[in-house]
Parts: sequence; C-alpha cells; structure tokens
Amino acid sequence: MEVKKILDDNKFLDGKVALITGAGSGFGREMAIAFASKGANLVLNDINLEGIEETRDIILKSHNIEILLSKTDISDFNQVKEMKKIVFEKFDNVFILVNNAGVRLGTFSLVTKEEDYNRVMDVNVKGAWNVTKAFYRKMSKQNFMPIAGKIINIASCAGTQCGANPYIGVYSASKAALISFTKLWALELGSSNITVNVICPGLFITPMYKNNPEFIREFMKKRNIKLPLDRIGEPKQVADVALFLASPASDYITGHNIILDGGMTTSVNTM
Repeated sequence: MEVKKILDDNKFLDGKVALITGAGSGFGREMAIAFASKGANLVLNDINLEGIEETRDIILKSHNIEILLSKTDISDFNQVKEMKKIVFEKFDNVFILVNNAGVRLGTFSLVTKEEDYNRVMDVNVKGAWNVTKAFYRKMSKQNFMPIAGKIINIASCAGTQCGANPYIGVYSASKAALISFTKLWALELGSSNITVNVICPGLFITPMYKNNPEFIREFMKKRNIKLPLDRIGEPKQVADVALFLASPASDYITGHNIILDGGMTTSVNTM
C-alpha cells in the first residue's frame, strides 16, 4: 500500500488502543490527538491528573473514542502493574505503547545532586523499562497481523553521539540509555512481531523549554547551535512521525532511531 493512502485512511487504528505516558502536555498530548484522529482508543498516563484531563477534554471535543486516564508514577513498578490491571479491565489490547514521559534535572553530570540523578534515571530509563516490561507479554499474544504491537520510545538528540549536552548531562545519558534499550527490545521482541523504534527530537516548543521560542534561541546562542532549517520544531511534527510508526506503512521498520531535529546534529562541527 502507498504510504499516503495508508496515512489518509482514517480507520487504520480503529479497534486498537494506544497507551501514552506523559500525555498531559507537549509531545504526549499531540500524539494522543494524532492517534485519536485515526480511531484509536486511548490510555493517557501522567503524574499530572489535570494535564491528562485537559488532553482528554480536547480530544473528546472532536473524536468519539474511549479514553482511560491513569495517574501513575511509572518509576514505581507496583503502580505500573496496577495500571496494567486497570487497562485490561477496560480494553482488550494495547497495540501502541509510547514511552514518552521524561524529566530533566541537574546540569553538568558530575555536579548533579544524587536525588536529581535518581529521579531522571527513574523516570526516563527505569520508567520506560517498567512500562515495557509490564505490557510486552500481553502485546505479544494479540491477534493483530502482521504486527502484534508497536512500541515507540521518545528520546532526544541529547542522547545521540553528536547531540550529547553537558549542560543537561544526566538527561543526555538517560536518553542515550533509552536509545540503546530501543535496539535491545527490537532484538528481543522481533520474534513476537512487536516493532520497537525511537524518535529523537531536537529543539521543540515544549514545556521542557518553557514553551518559549526566545528561551530556545538564547539556549542555541549559548551553545553555538545551528539549525540548517532555521526554525524551531512544533510538537505536532513529532506526533506526525509517531503516527507513521503506528501505521501499517512502518510494519517492516524496527530498531531504528529517527532523528527529528531540523538538521541540528548533522551541523555539529560543520557550520
């Protein structure tokens, strides 16, 4: 099938459920909206209940789908197991699992406080591991063909070789770990017909950057960062790539890191 025809098909996620962590704002909210537009029912997870309530209300204004809210701290495996129980009491599948939740604390890695280090690693790495570990067995037994389920991780260019950022050192290391887990899980879960891919956004207008383009431009100036496309990304652009990965057009793609950065990491040391 042609990619455009697949993505234009408003029903390709009908009957399927997407679970998105960190769905209360930013990329998570935009991905939830995108999946809903293609018929997916949703599980919206965040520690910020007001955020996922707002995401739900925005979606239900335009889409007639079912939405389950889960205020769960994904760094706590017992809470994740309870979330899994509640999810499968309401739905019979989780076809798309998006490990999106993340936090950024500290500065240079060796001066970061231990509690900040622990929180970043607990959410960004252990949290994604907890959620994937809790759901992959059920996903592998689903009857969707040819792919039983899809896992989409949201990392960062800060976790890539050219994007490592000492100003957010522990965050960079956590995202590098998630990129590595993506490749490992693709190898471990391929025989179960589960694809695993990761999106690495660059500089985007999100709460992590105070939703402020001027703040981002100042950050770029301090780091001497160049954007060949010379524009800051919008969260919907990440959602569009996630929608492609959720679609049948990506069924033969697994273990890959999609860098979405306007050319930023390509330009390092060259411009």
